[in-house]
Amino acid sequence: MGELLYRVTEEDVVLGPVERDRAHAEGILHRSGEVFLRRPDGRVLLQRRSASKATFPGRYDSSAAFHVAFGETYDEAAVRELREECGLSAPVRYVGKFVHHDPPEHQVVAVFVSASAAPVRVDPGEASDYELLDRDEVDRVVRELPVTPWLRDGWPRASLSW
Repeated sequence: MGELLYRVTEEDVVLGPVERDRAHAEGILHRSGEVFLRRPDGRVLLQRRSASKATFPGRYDSSAAFHVAFGETYDEAAVRELREECGLSAPVRYVGKFVHHDPPEHQVVAVFVSASAAPVRVDPGEASDYELLDRDEVDRVVRELPVTPWLRDGWPRASLSW
């Protein structure tokens, strides 16, 4: 059996578990999230997705993006993924959520922000590179360059929280 996610309604009511591959193949709504990491100088870490990623390869992405595994909370998943993708153990703060359907993803996305001055260690299996950008630069990336749909829709929520 593959990775289990939460199958949910648009109101984020849990319907039960669903295998990740099935959720993507059939467009089943499931839980996910993202973290925007801000440095002490105000710059935000954006990743470039690895070219080997199955979905949206090579696009700009939030600091850490994740699916919520069945049995874990949004907060637990955000902390886990920030550690796995950026090598950081830092607190996260929830700032909102939204629903998007950009095949193969159909997700309820929880948005978190975090702050840390610790060194970043990006997972090369997840990202080919990362950049630290000020707010205006992130706005330009989201407006003009190929980005993941969750970065597109999540950045406005995160940027209002700082």
